[in-house]
Amino acid sequence: MGLDDVAAALRECPVFRGVGDQRLRLVALSGETLRFDAGETLFARGDDGEAAFVIVEGRVEVSVPARDGAQVLAVLHRGALFGEIAALCDRPRTATATAATPLTVLRLPSAALRRLLAEFHDVAIALIEVMASRLDAVNTSLAEGAAGRADR
Repeated sequence: MGLDDVAAALRECPVFRGVGDQRLRLVALSGETLRFDAGETLFARGDDGEAAFVIVEGRVEVSVPARDGAQVLAVLHRGALFGEIAALCDRPRTATATAATPLTVLRLPSAALRRLLAEFHDVAIALIEVMASRLDAVNTSLAEGAAGRADR
């Protein structure tokens, strides 16, 4: 997997969509490309959040413990950025990320991610928009759940 393959996956990530090819290569060079077999854990709930990840190839399941095993919160595909909140906030992981298929990711260490956000303000704004959209979806889900419980 070459630098151009990683840059192409970054181009599909909403945070990096407006970034030019040369800058995408710089982002790719600031991280490390890792491969995982299906079923391998990238990180577990409670682990240190020392890096964010972008999927270059494959799928990731994000899950939390549940009474019946694990509850899958999301299945992420090529171009998805995940793990950024723990990486930026220096917090433990709130969920577990597992390779659902053979997987290649770009691992962006916290320091590199912070540097990117400081240098490229358009990337910082795009990340804020993505995080705000996720927060809005969670709030909507919580409100719908509360309304459903009130109807009982």
